[in-house]
Amino acid sequence: MLIDPFTVIAQIINFLVLVALLKRFLYKPITQAMSARAQKIERQLAAAAIKEQDAEAKKKLYLKKQRELETQKQQWLEKARQEVEQEQLKLRQEAETEVNILQAQWRENFASERQKLAVETRNHLTKQITFTARKALVDLAKASLEEEIIETFIERLYHLNPLQTEIIYTTAIPYPQHIITIHSSFEISQEKKERLITAIREQISAKAEVQFEIKEDVICGIELRDRGYKISWNLEHYLTELETATARVLAENHN
Repeated sequence: MLIDPFTVIAQIINFLVLVALLKRFLYKPITQAMSARAQKIERQLAAAAIKEQDAEAKKKLYLKKQRELETQKQQWLEKARQEVEQEQLKLRQEAETEVNILQAQWRENFASERQKLAVETRNHLTKQITFTARKALVDLAKASLEEEIIETFIERLYHLNPLQTEIIYTTAIPYPQHIITIHSSFEISQEKKERLITAIREQISAKAEVQFEIKEDVICGIELRDRGYKISWNLEHYLTELETATARVLAENHN
């Protein structure tokens, strides 16, 4: 078979034109469309990657906050537990303190009442003993005893101690009338009164006026009062000692 050169050349030209047309109108738009699609896909993948990274970051942040909240929750629970325990301890301590105060007050009141009862009992017994002693001494205060009391008192006037003497001679004598009073628990005979007046004028004041008074509270005794001081002899001192000794014995026995 003979090959027509013109036909071959024409076919070659047609092929080349076809290729040029295909490249121009088909391949290039296809490659451009594919390139654009690839770029779009790349952009979508990049955006997806960014979103994924963002989601991962948010996830990590969420997990972090969740752990922080859990930690904070535990801290709050621990703090609340400690506050509850402290409040319970405070209330228990306050209750114990209040109970201790009430117990102390009760003990104090009980001790006070017991002491008060003991004092009242002691005072009552002391007064009763003293009253009995006073009554017995008053019943025994006969004339012979009264005579001895006066003699003892006169003897005391003639033997004053230095302090009494100093008071007598340093205390101003009232003007115009110097009165010295003698108190006794019994009536003094005239003869004894004269002896007392003599002793007073010799030892205290020669110009003094002496007055005599009976006072029942001077138990079996006699006393001289002059210018704010007194000289006495009676059983009151001994009864006071008896009362003090009785109270001391009762207190010691009670303790």
